[in-house]
Amino acid sequence: MQRRILVVDDDHDIRSMLRDRLQAMGFVVVTAGDGFVGMEIVKSSWIDGILLDIEMPVMDGLATLQALRRWHAHIPVIMMSADNDPAKLKAAIELGALGYAPKPIDGARLGQQCKHLFG
Repeated sequence: MQRRILVVDDDHDIRSMLRDRLQAMGFVVVTAGDGFVGMEIVKSSWIDGILLDIEMPVMDGLATLQALRRWHAHIPVIMMSADNDPAKLKAAIELGALGYAPKPIDGARLGQQCKHLFG
């Protein structure tokens, strides 16, 4: 059974790169450009794991993660960020994120994290 991953990032190039990499690994990938759209996807379809950017307009990653934990606590989440702010990373872990991927994204490493946590 193919696992469904949601990639939520406001950067189109990152979404595309991750979609291509993860599809090549056998995942079904759905993408969203902000947390609000990501939450709508989670509400309407089955998702096995989420890659979630911390810094986004409309609804940032921490607000999205907080909402996810309220309504969909079972979905594992890996946070992504170019900003290595320890306070934000600590907040993400406290909200239930299971992993962290620094930007620029190492596609191979992140793919392995996805296989481990989502596969």
